[in-house]
Amino acid sequence: MKKFTVGVVGLGYWGPNLLRNFLKSDGFEVVWGCDLVDENLQKVEKDFPTVKLTKDLNDLLQDAKLDVVVIATPPATHFALGQKALAAGKHLWVEKPFTTSSKEASELLRIAKEKNLALHVDLPFIFHGPVRKIKELIDSGKIGKVYYYNSIRTNLGLVQTGADVVWDLAPHDLSILFHLFPDAGVKQVHIHSSSHLPNTKVAQIGSLYLELDNGVAAYIHLSWLSPVKMRLITIGGQKRMILFDDVEPTEKVKVYDKNITIKKDEITPFKPVYRTGDVWIPTVDQTEALYTQIEYFSGQLTAGTFDYEIASIALKILNVLENKKERT
Repeated sequence: MKKFTVGVVGLGYWGPNLLRNFLKSDGFEVVWGCDLVDENLQKVEKDFPTVKLTKDLNDLLQDAKLDVVVIATPPATHFALGQKALAAGKHLWVEKPFTTSSKEASELLRIAKEKNLALHVDLPFIFHGPVRKIKELIDSGKIGKVYYYNSIRTNLGLVQTGADVVWDLAPHDLSILFHLFPDAGVKQVHIHSSSHLPNTKVAQIGSLYLELDNGVAAYIHLSWLSPVKMRLITIGGQKRMILFDDVEPTEKVKVYDKNITIKKDEITPFKPVYRTGDVWIPTVDQTEALYTQIEYFSGQLTAGTFDYEIASIALKILNVLENKKERT
């Protein structure tokens, strides 16, 4: 099987994880690493001695044997770097958020389609075993009609300057939401965010409310200023409810056989009936989501046909993030 050659641009926080997983895959060979910071280059040189290192992106773009450019730099640079990679005829992998505007993302998608080049945006939760299990449960009808999606995603940091907490963390939940309900449109969006640290206007706390046209209401709370790390999602359905705790090491998904029925008769017009059954803990795939995603990308490249499904979800996410109704 042909191995596709990869160059990773941006070797800071997430770059080493990308290097590790691309190197682990049988479908790829990591040739280049690129970064402007000496400390990052030195760390990669120590941990990944087979990778050639450079500060000059042109070294990657002018390498005729390089197939894929992976961009893991600050979001504001994604469009310019992605445009250069596609112009050089390279397949493109971009970290989330896709770009800093839907206009830029649409242009990259247009160029990729025109040149028949792969364009993938790193949305790892779409490939996360627990999320795939949740989608299986919803699609099977075991949950019944879904009423709501409620998420809490908090930690102490990582506070950034290139993107606020909404642009940094909301793409995770929005990617899950659009993966679970791929045919649903967004009827309305409300976003609130606020900054509480001195000397910065970048928001550290935020919340989103989305109403989908299939009737699902989504509530998403985000924070960089929490004393505890929480990755908690509750999904309520007509028949059952799902709890997804991504901090839990083993039993990440629990299905609760609980619901409420409102009964009405002549004597009691409003009578809630609460039903409680068993709690079911399904088995989920434990494979690292980033590795699963890289294997998916390898399959697309090997087939030579690109559906741009994940990039289209990333564009849909940007459309939501740009629809900021309120901000404090």
